[in-house]
Amino acid sequence: MSRWRLFTAVLVLWAVGCTVAFAQSKGERGGEGGFKSGGSGVTKQDFWSYRGQRKPVQSDDLYMEAFSSLYDGDILTIDISFNQGIDPRSIKNENIVINGKAVEGPVKLTFNKEGTVVRMVIGGTVSIPYSFSISGIRSYNGKEMDRDGLEEVGRKDSFSYQEGDGWLRK
Repeated sequence: MSRWRLFTAVLVLWAVGCTVAFAQSKGERGGEGGFKSGGSGVTKQDFWSYRGQRKPVQSDDLYMEAFSSLYDGDILTIDISFNQGIDPRSIKNENIVINGKAVEGPVKLTFNKEGTVVRMVIGGTVSIPYSFSISGIRSYNGKEMDRDGLEEVGRKDSFSYQEGDGWLRK
């Protein structure tokens, strides 16, 4: 057999192998943009691919677990902890309401690696005590959080959510 025919045969076999591998990986996809991983004896877990990172998808309802606030007169810093990772694209100014009005102007958002804690840095004057509410936040499985919030938040306050008791000051 000539070298040319041998080279062509190897190239065709490689292309077929790549096509089969691609088709198998498409068959393992678990929803829009998600993947299922697992193997023998391992339960399957859904993942959502976000900016090159695999984020686990949980079927639980999304809710806030902890809230802390610090206001120094010019800048309001709010840290919110969620029970699971949130989709950062779902947080917008119109979702954040302080004293009955949606936040205007720039809001700097930072997240921890897991996406379970968000820090909001909001500039501007806020009357103290203030009320805070947030809605429209989605988890990676697409479930939207119910509107949640706090009343009578002071300059430096921390709250945690306790099942049955609601929001308690720390």
